[in-house]
Amino acid sequence: MAALASGVAPARAQPPTAPIAALEARYQQWLRSVLGLITKAELDYFLALSDDYRRDAFMEAFWKPRDPDPRTPTNELQRRWQETVASNPGGPTPTDARVRLYLFNGPPGRWGLPDGREVSLCFSRSRELEIWFYNGSERTERRFPVILVQPTASSSYEVWQPGMNLRANQRSGLPTKDVSLLCADELLGYAANEITKVASYERLMEELLTPPQPSPEWLLSLGAASADPPPGAQTFEITDSIDFPARNQSRTGLRVLLRVAREQAPGRELDGVVFHHFVLSGEVIREGRLFESFRYLFEGPTPDDADEIPIGFTRYLRSGPATLRLLVEDRFAGRYAQVVRDIEIPSPEGRPTIPPPAATIAAAGSGPSLRLLEPPAAVLAGRVRFEAIVQGEVDRVTFFLDGKPLLSKRRPPYSAELDLGSAPAPHRVRAVGLAGDLEVATDQLWLNQGAQRFRVRMIEPREGGIYPGGLTVRVEVDTPDGEQPERVEIYVGDQRVTTITEPPYARGLRLPSSRAEVVRALATLADGSSAEDAVVVNTSDFGERIAVQLIELPVLVLGRDGRPVAGLERDRFRIFEDGAPRSFDRFEWTDDLPVTAALLIDRSVSMKPELERVSGAALGFARAALRSPRDRIAVLSFADAPAVDAELTADAGAVERALAGLSAFGRTALYDAVARGVNYLEAESGVKALVLFTDGADESSRIAFDQAVAAAQRSGTSIYTVAPAASFADQASRRVLERLAAESGGSAHWVAAPEDEDGDDLDAVFRSILDELRSRYWLAFQVDPAAGATGYRALRVEVDHPGAVVRARSGYVVDR
Repeated sequence: MAALASGVAPARAQPPTAPIAALEARYQQWLRSVLGLITKAELDYFLALSDDYRRDAFMEAFWKPRDPDPRTPTNELQRRWQETVASNPGGPTPTDARVRLYLFNGPPGRWGLPDGREVSLCFSRSRELEIWFYNGSERTERRFPVILVQPTASSSYEVWQPGMNLRANQRSGLPTKDVSLLCADELLGYAANEITKVASYERLMEELLTPPQPSPEWLLSLGAASADPPPGAQTFEITDSIDFPARNQSRTGLRVLLRVAREQAPGRELDGVVFHHFVLSGEVIREGRLFESFRYLFEGPTPDDADEIPIGFTRYLRSGPATLRLLVEDRFAGRYAQVVRDIEIPSPEGRPTIPPPAATIAAAGSGPSLRLLEPPAAVLAGRVRFEAIVQGEVDRVTFFLDGKPLLSKRRPPYSAELDLGSAPAPHRVRAVGLAGDLEVATDQLWLNQGAQRFRVRMIEPREGGIYPGGLTVRVEVDTPDGEQPERVEIYVGDQRVTTITEPPYARGLRLPSSRAEVVRALATLADGSSAEDAVVVNTSDFGERIAVQLIELPVLVLGRDGRPVAGLERDRFRIFEDGAPRSFDRFEWTDDLPVTAALLIDRSVSMKPELERVSGAALGFARAALRSPRDRIAVLSFADAPAVDAELTADAGAVERALAGLSAFGRTALYDAVARGVNYLEAESGVKALVLFTDGADESSRIAFDQAVAAAQRSGTSIYTVAPAASFADQASRRVLERLAAESGGSAHWVAAPEDEDGDDLDAVFRSILDELRSRYWLAFQVDPAAGATGYRALRVEVDHPGAVVRARSGYVVDR
């Protein structure tokens, strides 16, 4: 398809000539090559750069935010653009719609005609007219044809719109020798008719013929990585020392120790303790180019008797001359210190070797050891490679996914690519080292889950087993921090048959009959939180594991005044599953539910002006929520990747410290963060909520929006989105947050800037979310094992009350 663009150069803007003329020839040439794509903000930024290494870094980063499909190894837009520029280095400024359509959307696709034929494009035999058929493009999933015409011999091709004249210049010769690419007469009428069926066709064409506009966040991220202080910034003094103490293979360790005098950084008192928070940005320049950049966060208390605050790091670099540029930001004081040093990195020869990572070391005489390495991504889906590091002798390593053996390796490298499914669901990966049939080493990873988990697993009886008259129940319980459960209750059907208060959690019991029964183990901690597992026994199907899940369905009912409605009776509620009515086993109303919530804070670079205000409002939410030991709040944050800043805790001071330590940097991986947040809460019981604050659309996630929605549906976590209205003028971006909230039983909130007195108050939004979380009807039911296959089941709750607005999760996933 590159031939379609032959003979026409990309569109060009008219830049300021004087600043460009002052640049080196290679930078002038690069600017000319991208003038049809580069935005004014990007051009102004590039022209303001004073160092060649920064210009080179800009040029390398320029294409990444314009990649139409980051999952592929090729940047398709960059390839097409550079091919076109290469074939037309000095061509005229074009307005040809064919070129813009091809460059910005890719080639036309395969379109099925009513008679069964497929077509992608065709050329008129007699006129300068072409029809391109797109069954979706790189920029839209919508299906549309495009009729392109050249009105006169001296004009460029343009897009025909309904209502326009369809006159086209006469052809002087056939454009192709391939007869199959020549248009039949009826295709023109067919394409024109199909165009009338495309909603807002004129607007769609305007969008698709305009160069893609990347989010300005990439430019902000590039600037934030700089080791130069902002113009006019306040500064403070810092001292430095540099040495080269060790080596790592062929590289030498560069150790830097920075010291800040105590009076230069007073810190901030948090929960009675003075804390400091520094952000260090660094650059290493070699041979006039940016060799690497890095960033560290240093936070925590400093002893009262310390005169200096130390900040240190080590990096491993190859020998030779380099320039080291460091910028230290005191986040609490809003001041900066800069260090610039020309250094000579010595040869690593003769220097001590750093020890290998602890994961690869086995204690002497301990026998074989095995360590599963954690994948780098925080949210995992699709095919993921896992590697086991083995010390000592084993015959083979077997990999298990969720208890099922999938693959054995008899020689290193002991690695396996496992399919985790399309949605980022919780999984357990286990690797076992075997000598003969004897298990001699093992390790496991819990994926897409919170660090502190409360789990119950029924070891016996086995699923689908036949137990005439009686059986033995044996239960494993994993609790946060190894806390012993207060009790483990065993149920047969709805009848509690025994309670166990001390391990081992095992009992023999008789069954009331030989019919199929649900055997359930319910473990409860001292704070009232619970977890359970269940199996079906005495079934005729020996080969299939039947899922037994308890679906907890918190339901919020709001009246006409927007406030929760209390006191409704059970018979006012109806649940529909996949459109069919179904019964529910538990019903309760409470306005004092314990709160389990994760605050998910966007800390991408565009959030820098808002981060302090958001953190303050989030802290107010946490303090209001933490009324009893049963209430728990976690702090998660995200930019390019999600992170857990504070585990679930009843300590408001821990939440305050986590929020105070947030620092804006990087781009927005919204969908990854949502999946990480709901999976973090997935095993928690009761009402659980993810309170998300973000100022932007997704920029860099590894997973798709639908996968994030599927993770929310699986988790049973209500998502409350809070976003500045000004950042979401685009309706498509608004719908993303609104759907995340609606699908999970939460709500979307839009807040105005602080100076806008007519907008929603951020603190008031957080208060209303907290009121909703505590005031719920509590419905629950067990999944019917015979109701169908695994997968998604849609739910709808109806309430017989005038003007009621009902919020509840829209479905759940049967996954076993």
